Amino acid sequence: MEKRVPRKNIQPVLVDVKKPDGNYGRISRIETVNLSKVPRAPAFKFFSVGKIAFGIVVSALVLIALWAGAAFLRAGEIKKAFAGGVLNIAGNFSLSIQALKETRFGDAEVFLAENDKELRNMKNIMDRTYGSEALKIFGFFIPRFRNAADILEDAIELNSSVMNLASELEALTLDGMKNFQTNGALLIQNISAIRSEISGAGSKLESVRNNLAALRGFSDSLSEYEQNISGEYLKYSGELNKADIFLGGILGVLRSNEERHIAVLFQNTAEIRPGGGFVGSYADIIVQNGQMKSMDVRDIYDPDGQLDLKIVPPQEIKTMSTDWGARDANWFFDFPSSARAILFFLENSKMYSERDVKFDAAVGLNINVFESFLSATGPIELEDYKLAIDNKNFLKEIQREVETGADKRAGEPKRILKTLAPLALEKMNSVSELEREALAKSIFEHVAKKDIMIYAKDNNIQSSLVSSGVAGETLDLPNSFWGSYLAVVNANIAGGKTDVFMEQSVDARVDVDSEGGVFTDLSVNRKHTGNKEKDPWWRETNKNFIQIYAAPGSSLVSVKGNDVKNIVSKFDYEAEGYETYPELKKIEDSKIYSSSYQTWAFQAFGKSVFGTWFNVQAGKERVFSIKFETPPSDKTAVAKGRVFTFIFESQSGVSSKLKVAISAPLGYIWEESRSPFFNYETSGAAAREMIYLTLGKR
Repeated sequence: MEKRVPRKNIQPVLVDVKKPDGNYGRISRIETVNLSKVPRAPAFKFFSVGKIAFGIVVSALVLIALWAGAAFLRAGEIKKAFAGGVLNIAGNFSLSIQALKETRFGDAEVFLAENDKELRNMKNIMDRTYGSEALKIFGFFIPRFRNAADILEDAIELNSSVMNLASELEALTLDGMKNFQTNGALLIQNISAIRSEISGAGSKLESVRNNLAALRGFSDSLSEYEQNISGEYLKYSGELNKADIFLGGILGVLRSNEERHIAVLFQNTAEIRPGGGFVGSYADIIVQNGQMKSMDVRDIYDPDGQLDLKIVPPQEIKTMSTDWGARDANWFFDFPSSARAILFFLENSKMYSERDVKFDAAVGLNINVFESFLSATGPIELEDYKLAIDNKNFLKEIQREVETGADKRAGEPKRILKTLAPLALEKMNSVSELEREALAKSIFEHVAKKDIMIYAKDNNIQSSLVSSGVAGETLDLPNSFWGSYLAVVNANIAGGKTDVFMEQSVDARVDVDSEGGVFTDLSVNRKHTGNKEKDPWWRETNKNFIQIYAAPGSSLVSVKGNDVKNIVSKFDYEAEGYETYPELKKIEDSKIYSSSYQTWAFQAFGKSVFGTWFNVQAGKERVFSIKFETPPSDKTAVAKGRVFTFIFESQSGVSSKLKVAISAPLGYIWEESRSPFFNYETSGAAAREMIYLTLGKR
């Protein structure tokens, strides 16, 4: 049996003579050793700070490594939870934002409450898996884990901010009108809270976006969503920034210690004008320290009667009135332009100029807005008139009193409105929460239909009003626009109060040629149903100057069914020293008359416009037809995948049935209909109808 020699006194280095204190373990196995340079063994010390620190670091790294190993065993579960959760949260967040835009504050809070539950569940999973403190430590070494923790915290705070925002907006909607009348400090506090929540939501949204970007690659779903939220972030952050600027401007007005004036224009849509109804009355609302200090309801002829300015009126008004004033200044299809003109005349009237009164804003309200208010308040008793005014008889009773009542004989025909307005506001303070909710909903519907339009002199506020769809402006078409633009704009000139009984339908055939040019065949049907009404102002002939707005560069082809008005003004405005209004003069100077079709062609608000007379007698129905073409250009090249846009803008105060048929160029189809033809029809056109059609090859 083989004997094994015990391993004793065996060293990896062989030397003839060993130095007693030499550390031969640190010398390579084959080497010539210089004994004078042999490294010494370190002296042992019972306590060493460096050794303990080194041990702590090593131990910590070992613990982190063990913890990380265990954590990554569940990485699949975490990724799955994150991916599914984030997508659910994203969906709910988008739905909540949409609900807020549509003033469905309760729905928004439901979506956000679901988000809160989902977010806290995700946070619990992270805490259970990694431990909240350990996650912070581990995040120091692997930033993605820190990003995951941060994004949850930020998302929870963002969600909370938007929930608070929904709650504050709901409070403003329900109590804003009451506070505006009785408690300006509370109104300012409410709006300030909304602005604060918007600011907080904006910063948290940015933080979420940044942390989510850092998690790119952690999950395919997260990477996909990160790309989506980057685009959504730009949209939401821009909207939040605009809202912040808008509220800042509003607070600037409300917090003012000085009196601020707002003109509320009562637009009578029974006598339609391009910017809405005829402005026969208005209210000068004085605001101070966030609260309505007073409301002075006036006949529009009061300031016009004290107007020394001599301004040339629009051509179509000259045969009815020599002078132009606030009463006829709602002349522009673009409401901001009409509002500027009305405020110009008001401020130049001695009624206001002698006190140096300037208006900060103008609000246009159509008749049906008042009817909605009366639906909420119920009937209002007017003892002096022995009348009970409600939402059903408002227009007829008010118009009858204005036209034939005792106040007219006394020289104050609009006194009934001065009596009614404060009573209606007072009664609004006592309506139930359910009625206030219904009124708030109807108000937002009126905004969507251009029954309520707002203009502000402050550029930041006005920009926000435009982006919010409250300004009533005409759409600015981009230079790259390819498509068809259409608007039918009516102006009642000495045609009684007949527009309330006019029914209008618009039928457009749009043909796109192979070079991208557009040919439009348009018919406008108008029916006068006021022939059986008792009062004469409803039964008069509807005398209407109709304007057809088309894409820039369009030219007239033919007109049929229009009327001729041979009466012209012989007044010499230049000799009488009349001045011109710049915005009106620019339009009037572009006019070219076609004697063949008794139609004017001109330019307004970046559009080509065709204007002519189209009158309808009571009990009659007539059709006006016009054909025009928009030539091709270097921007209209036809190709597969190109998008053609049809736009129809409605006139404030006019409801139109709309029927559109759009034909694709030869050899092409519209992808949306899988056909060369696309048809669209609605019984009530929205304020702005937009149809996008994509070209495809047959």
